[in-house]
Amino acid sequence: MDVTNMRRLFEAHREAEAARDIDAVLQTFVDDCFLQTQPLGLRSQGRDAVRAAYEQQYFTAFPDLAPQDEGIAFGDDVIAVWGTLRGTSRGDWLGVPPGGGAFEVPFANIVPFKEGLMAGETIYFDLATLCEQAGIPLDAVRTAAARRRAGV
Repeated sequence: MDVTNMRRLFEAHREAEAARDIDAVLQTFVDDCFLQTQPLGLRSQGRDAVRAAYEQQYFTAFPDLAPQDEGIAFGDDVIAVWGTLRGTSRGDWLGVPPGGGAFEVPFANIVPFKEGLMAGETIYFDLATLCEQAGIPLDAVRTAAARRRAGV
């Protein structure tokens, strides 16, 4: 994929996320897509799992979640995006009750492409600072993520 098409597709993806249009988000991904949340060690694989991650892990827990992209770099069939992630803890996150606080943390996304679409996203952010600012107990989030990884 060339740089122009990768940029257009990623911008469409970001617009769909901002609109909370999960169907449109999923249209930017290949069928066997993934969403890797690195600080939690969680990987959602396939459209159903990625849909659930958006619905249950992100848009419910942080209904105003908004990445502000500040930079982008292009490679062969991959982009790296970085910036500031903002949101407010308003719903359960992995079963941990909301803290009600707002957060602002640096983030980075690595997005590989294949077959003319996004293969998935790997997301990096400072979990400890997010939890502290949002008023969410860090240990509870780590425990909940470990339980999910273990299939509990």
